[in-house]
Amino acid sequence: MAKTYQDYFDELGFKESSSIPDGTQNYGTENPFGYIGKYQFGEAALFDLGYYGLDNSDDNLFRNDWIGNWSGKNGIHSKQDYFSNGAIQEIIIRDWHDILWERIKFLELDKYEGQILNDNPITISGMLAAAHLVGAGSTSSETAGLKGYLQSGAIFSKADGNGTTANTFMISFAGFQTPFTADHNKAELIAGGTGKDTLTGFEGNDILNGNENTDAAIYLGHFNDYDIQHNADGSWTVIHKNGGVDGVDTLNQIERIQFDDISLALDLDGKAGITAKTLGAVFGRESVSNETFSGIGLNLLDNGMSYEALMQFAISAALGDNITNHTAVVNLLYENVFGHAPSAIDQAYYVGLLDSGTHTVASIGVMAADTALNEENINLSELSQIGMEYLLISV
Repeated sequence: MAKTYQDYFDELGFKESSSIPDGTQNYGTENPFGYIGKYQFGEAALFDLGYYGLDNSDDNLFRNDWIGNWSGKNGIHSKQDYFSNGAIQEIIIRDWHDILWERIKFLELDKYEGQILNDNPITISGMLAAAHLVGAGSTSSETAGLKGYLQSGAIFSKADGNGTTANTFMISFAGFQTPFTADHNKAELIAGGTGKDTLTGFEGNDILNGNENTDAAIYLGHFNDYDIQHNADGSWTVIHKNGGVDGVDTLNQIERIQFDDISLALDLDGKAGITAKTLGAVFGRESVSNETFSGIGLNLLDNGMSYEALMQFAISAALGDNITNHTAVVNLLYENVFGHAPSAIDQAYYVGLLDSGTHTVASIGVMAADTALNEENINLSELSQIGMEYLLISV
């Protein structure tokens, strides 16, 4: 069942003042920091809305001491009038969200709608709630409010006086219906942070910057609908063929591209390269084009498995119970890397390394996978220019 805009305000009232839908409405509450009413407004917001004037003693609208003048708008002449008029508070919160959305658009934060930053989906309702909690931000600061949170890739999460963070509200209020829409029909620059980010350029010519960790770019079309180029500076260009709506995008520090039918791993100098080399050494060069095998390897590495652990997993899958047979291990790796069985001398040498404990099954597998010959067999240099196809698989 869809979560409506009214559901959003019911949830916001509960979070802010423990007001219960169709039950107790705490319109007359004030917290220790001077925020008032069901939705916990301060002086600054009510000033922006035209209900409150500057304080008599100073112009600090963030003190929330409420010693200034009220404008009389909609019959609200005092804090007590505000407490007593729940209907006006319901009007005010909706008017405030209209203002918040205009600020979000002015700061060009609406472009983050539909992105996944640090594994958290960014929605319009989540942005509104976070902006209500900590402010939308400003042009003069790169770290304040919702702007700082989004531009950090959902890593820097400012908190209110009670310790509630922007990230908490972004998650709690995700996916409610609102009357607002984001304008993605323009060129956008979307930046991730230090977490895992999934970025979407939508329409137009966009720049997607993944920054740290393993980041993905999402395209709704099929793989064959796009041309993909690896540039000399390490970036990638994705071109929607025949003048498609996705335009021409530039990807920086993006490790994965996910299309509607297939995905592409770009980090052949990282986890994708480890996956390809492991497949070549254990299952043979042809296995690198097996999208299921590639997907399994990438999934395991992306979820924290080490190179040696992946190698152990792969050799175990190839040999089963025979993994304890050191001769079988050596023969498997040697034949896949060199293309023929080892000589008696070579076999004895490598089996001896395993028998003596100089190498483990996993470490000798990594040694084989990292050879220049294995990299040549799997065309690693070519893969680094075109990417490695894989299927999204959970193990």
